Amino acid sequence: MSEQSPKPSGTVAASQPRQATMGSKLWFVWMVGMWIIFFVLLRSDRLDALASSIRDLPIVAELVVWFLCFPWVLGTAVWTSGWSEWLRVLLVVIFAAGWTIISIPRPKQPKQ
Repeated sequence: MSEQSPKPSGTVAASQPRQATMGSKLWFVWMVGMWIIFFVLLRSDRLDALASSIRDLPIVAELVVWFLCFPWVLGTAVWTSGWSEWLRVLLVVIFAAGWTIISIPRPKQPKQ
């Protein structure tokens, strides 16, 4: 038979639901906002010009843009490729949904 020992006074905060950090919330807003901009540029037929601008950058600057904006530049590269339209749409939707889903703010897990 096991008895529960009284909770130490410091566990009150640990029993409250954990909140997602401000950084994770900002990252989610950034991710969604950038995908909205991506689709606005796509809809207004300006994505090709953006892709050309990125390709015309000096190699170091282009690498920095790829590093900082990877999912959107990847989506731009796929969209401006010569692949069939259904494949391009599928891949861009997968990129947008996937990166957005993994960016949903989650509560920080307590250390054990």
